[in-house]
This record gives sequence, structure tokens and C-alpha cells, in this order.
Amino acid sequence: VDGQKVGDIGEEEVFGAMAVFTGEPRSATVVARTACTIMAVPQKDFILLIEAQPQAAVNLIDNLARRIVILNQQLIDKHDA
Repeated sequence: VDGQKVGDIGEEEVFGAMAVFTGEPRSATVVARTACTIMAVPQKDFILLIEAQPQAAVNLIDNLARRIVILNQQLIDKHDA
């Protein structure tokens, strides 16, 4: 975000999902450190995927929750510094 690293995305992780649910523009830019393949999924197809594969929704929620925990810790660390 604004040239600052805010996290890492691992193999098979989803990024950009927040915009699907909020309708807001993306809040960060993703930069790959190595060659990789990504799959862009249009909003309507993403919703269909979640409806057809409930485990994908569980994985997404797990991923988002982990990111929130990391962000909370970063805020605590910054406040304590």
C-alpha cells in the first residue's frame, strides 16, 4: 500500500476478495517475487464459485481472519514502539 509492504500471499491464496464483497476499489498492489500464474475471476463468477464450493468460502474466511490478526498485531507493535 503506497509503496509499503503490508503482507505476503502464499500459494493458492486468494487476494482481492474484499472488493467483491465491499464494491470498493482495491486497496493494495500485488507484486510477485517469483514467476507465478494467477487466475482472475470476475465478481459474478467468484460468487458462483463460493455458492458451488462452500469449502472455498471457508478457506477464504480463514485467510481473511489470519490477515486481520496480522494487521491487529502490526497496529499493536506500532503503538508500543
